[in-house]
Amino acid sequence: MAGIASMISALLANPLVLLGSILVLGAALGDVAERAKIPWITGCIVAGVALGPSATGVLDVSTLTTLGGFLQASLALIAFNIGSQLVFTRLKAIGWSIALLALAQLLAPFVLVLVGEAMAGATLVTTLIVSAVATATAPTTTYAVINRLNASGPFVDRVLGVLAINDATTILIFSVTAAAVLALLAAPGSTSTIGASFLGAVAKEGFSVGVGAALGLLYLGVRRTIEDGTPGWESRLTAMLLGLIVVGIGGAIALGLSDLLVPLTLGIVVANGVDGAERDHLHRLIKAFEEPLFIVFFVLAGAHLPLSAVEHIALVGAALIYIVGRFAGKYGGIFLTASALRLDRPTRHYLGLCFPSQGGLAMGLILAFRSSPAVRDLPPAGHQSIDMAVSIILLAVLVSQLVGPLVIDFAVRRGTSGGLEPTAKPRR
Repeated sequence: MAGIASMISALLANPLVLLGSILVLGAALGDVAERAKIPWITGCIVAGVALGPSATGVLDVSTLTTLGGFLQASLALIAFNIGSQLVFTRLKAIGWSIALLALAQLLAPFVLVLVGEAMAGATLVTTLIVSAVATATAPTTTYAVINRLNASGPFVDRVLGVLAINDATTILIFSVTAAAVLALLAAPGSTSTIGASFLGAVAKEGFSVGVGAALGLLYLGVRRTIEDGTPGWESRLTAMLLGLIVVGIGGAIALGLSDLLVPLTLGIVVANGVDGAERDHLHRLIKAFEEPLFIVFFVLAGAHLPLSAVEHIALVGAALIYIVGRFAGKYGGIFLTASALRLDRPTRHYLGLCFPSQGGLAMGLILAFRSSPAVRDLPPAGHQSIDMAVSIILLAVLVSQLVGPLVIDFAVRRGTSGGLEPTAKPRR
């Protein structure tokens, strides 16, 4: 038995074996959860808790730190995919009202969660982080409900328009907030030093956007040469794009730039410089990676959650404030903006109910930030505040995945009124 245990320990010490095991166990428990009519994310988080330091210890603190680079690279790939869906002609077609609605449901939860957590006594670092993540929405949950109901019409168009803007703007908000948090932790107690550090960090965010745009323009320029009709040019073009994405991510990490804004901007430039067929090809290419990446995200998220976390009154209270503030912000921001714009009743009353869920992006942002080199070098007090934010967001994501689909289903049915196909049946 000792020999078998030693062999298993040696295998799990290999990062590739460990990563594969995380993916297999997460996929298996995710499938079990779905069969039990529970969101698959819950199964992945349970797998993470079982593997984490509070249970078996397979994923101990040092191992979770080692996997931080994988989290950063994975989230950067997702950021590129989000950027590749921001096509300016499409955004122009959906109108300014959608942009205003999207902006309202981003800023309102940020402000409400910020005020709520601050009044509850959370540290400034924890408050800023969870407020920034509060803007994120899980588009796949909303898409799934819309597809299951076979819903269509102006209401659904508005839902999809808000989702198109939401995630890209969330990444921008979180990147700036993360820069502010690092500046705050690097220069405690000095207002002038904090201000200078923050301005320097924001300048780096702007430079990151410029680097991403330059890489995108480079791809568009090289594309004209490679796309010459010779055998295999499509594969070479794909390899070129993936190479630029990897260079962008690695370069951002090495130079201390934003490893989210570089690939996000790269995706935006590429999406607006190619035709629809090539954009669809890019989306199919990235989509093949997204689900496995999300499984790993949530297993690692579960590993960060102590088994005693739900018994921690302060943590549960902070998570409740986050959930209520976020939901009130999403709904209230859209309701007030739609009322001011004198939009139709379904938009005013039901559109804000279509975005209660959070998922891979929310957890990816906080986990990648927690595992970044800049955060690893922080003093223990900074780590405690960030770990508190991770636990708050994880508990909130669990609740949103259980309740969110029901709320979205109600909102889409009421919002579309006559927009549902009469023969539509739920698809499993």
